[in-house]
Amino acid sequence: MLILRVLEKRGIDIPETARERITSCTDLDTLTLWFDRSLTATAAEELFADGPDDPS
Repeated sequence: MLILRVLEKRGIDIPETARERITSCTDLDTLTLWFDRSLTATAAEELFADGPDDPS
């Protein structure tokens, strides 16, 4: 999964809950959004903020 690779290469810690959320997602639009965010995020949780998969 490229999102995880980008975060790892950038030295960003990926909590198990975030890892599971990323690997279990099957929506391509959401994955694309998360990938784009992974390029600039400073924490894995930033991928999910205000996104289409955000439960809040």
